[in-house]
Amino acid sequence: MSKIKVMDEQLSNRIAAGEVIERPASVVKELVENAIDAGATRIRIEIERAGSRLISVSDNGSGMDADDVLLCIEPHGTSKIFSAEDIDRITTLGFRGEALPSIASISRFTILSRTAEMLEGTRVRIEGGRLLEAAPAGCAVGTVMQVRDLFFNTPARKKFLKSPATEAHHIEEMVVALALPRPEVGFELRIDGRTAFHSPAAPTPEARLRELFGRAFVDNLWPVDHTESGITITGFTAAPGFTRNSRREQRTFVNGRAVESAAIYRGIREGYATLAESGRYAPAVLFLTIAPEEVDVNVHPAKREVRFKHEFAITRAVTAAIGNALKRSRETPLPSVHEAALPLDGKVPLRLLLDSAGVQYQPKETRQPTLDLGESFSAPEDALPDAAPTETLFLTDPPGERITPDRELPQEEPEDAVPPVAEAADRARTLPVKAPEAFPESDAPSPEEHAAPRQPVRLSTAGSAQFNGDWPEEILGILDHTYILASGRSGLVLIDQHAAHERIMFERLLTEAKTGAAPTQALLLPQVLELPPPMRTLLLRYRKLFEMLGFDIEPMGSNTVMLNGLPASMPTHRPLEELIPDMLQELLDNQGDKIPVELEYVARAACRAAIKAHDELTPELTKELLRQLGECRQGTLCPHGRPTMVTLTYREIEKRFGRR
Repeated sequence: MSKIKVMDEQLSNRIAAGEVIERPASVVKELVENAIDAGATRIRIEIERAGSRLISVSDNGSGMDADDVLLCIEPHGTSKIFSAEDIDRITTLGFRGEALPSIASISRFTILSRTAEMLEGTRVRIEGGRLLEAAPAGCAVGTVMQVRDLFFNTPARKKFLKSPATEAHHIEEMVVALALPRPEVGFELRIDGRTAFHSPAAPTPEARLRELFGRAFVDNLWPVDHTESGITITGFTAAPGFTRNSRREQRTFVNGRAVESAAIYRGIREGYATLAESGRYAPAVLFLTIAPEEVDVNVHPAKREVRFKHEFAITRAVTAAIGNALKRSRETPLPSVHEAALPLDGKVPLRLLLDSAGVQYQPKETRQPTLDLGESFSAPEDALPDAAPTETLFLTDPPGERITPDRELPQEEPEDAVPPVAEAADRARTLPVKAPEAFPESDAPSPEEHAAPRQPVRLSTAGSAQFNGDWPEEILGILDHTYILASGRSGLVLIDQHAAHERIMFERLLTEAKTGAAPTQALLLPQVLELPPPMRTLLLRYRKLFEMLGFDIEPMGSNTVMLNGLPASMPTHRPLEELIPDMLQELLDNQGDKIPVELEYVARAACRAAIKAHDELTPELTKELLRQLGECRQGTLCPHGRPTMVTLTYREIEKRFGRR
């Protein structure tokens, strides 16, 4: 007796659904692509309970007659390809004919459609792959597809869905990816009765970008327009210095299809060359147009990946397009004196604010020095005043407490206290890589100081510190303005200043939040931030967690929020329009495993405000940084799991010199 049997149609469709329909966002993708292929100029998407209860996509496209409505739910029923030759020249988004039968087999599916030539439409209802109804119905020209109770007959698949917040985020990202290359099509997305975003048809991609990502984001993009070897590349790329901590903002499209391609990403990276910081990614929105036969989109069931016939040519063209765009400058004329209108981003120039108050103010040409680990890491020698500094902020000050001329400094300071700025700058601006006794000639100490016995720097590890290795005992120098060199009992200790400051910030923010004593430092001028819809949704959904850490956030219209205050212990040397998106992007990148978001994850993301590699630290700030690291509960690891310090043992050093 034969062991091989042909599967019935319903079972095969459910297996195909496992490849095509990964999550509710996959359903949205397939239905919206069908609407675009039908020539729709308006598409409305409605979601309930992150798509598990309802996904509805309505359009004003060409519609279907009664026969086509029934045929579209048959396996491999399609109007896109008719012969083997058509597979090599695919110009539509959909072509397999698998999506609708797969969706119908795992949901309660309803189709309502009418063409312009018909007086009445057709309604079809399918449940779990079984046809329940096919009857005439009144409707407008176009198509409405409703998917209810997704995965109701495949509970194992439903069990593996992420939280509603995560699934809703994937849906938003999917609609954004579908809307970007088609500004001529209006999109509206409603999630649980609220409008996630509404973007009417626009004449140019730039207008669609402004609608989705905000004016501040678009103002940092430069246009791209390049043709090479039959490849046309248009779109936008980031100005030098405008970067993100994730590649998610690099959105690439081939013939109107959102794709992920190593060849394109490589071209973007090579186009920036040394203009992009290591570990950072320049946002880009690139639209590639190539001959259909030069690209194979029939590689992945979800059509996310494509294969190019000549990948090297794609990389070379993208590199040239980015390089040419970066050579051009976008010169924006400065407003005249008579143009006193406020900027649209809500940032009021200080000069305008003072003039309106009748305050006569002339700023000094020199920069005022500070000693704030988060504000300024070194004071230029020529910027130091003759008198004592007007303000000195200690790293160890309580939040919000500052030492000003109104407050008298104590006569006796503890051994490890941070000296004032002027005295610190007179000694040295950075630690030398060699021995701490070695100073540049311009900063050489007096003979009396040089003759005085030098006390080694000892770092206290008192408190609840828990360390696995030898704690550094004496600071030797700083390597590349990134790694602090210190001696320990076992050998040479290298401390990553960025990872160390991240750990300090993380524990301080978390401790203050959990004790309910997280102070907020109010911004002098509240800052309006324009965020992409997924970021704004995440920020407002977990607004209470951000407020527990000391953020003061106020929602505004469209995609904007107002930032009124930051945690008092949080440095503000990074621009907020860069810091806040980086924080939110980290939460979005990890939310698949960590939603619902917890306080710890928000505090970890906030550590992006920590000092960076190559930020210059004075000897006093270096000492204070290690002192505070020694008071951390777990000072050997940063919040992301990387080590804050490594030890090069004497044994390893002796091996390198051939002494063993």
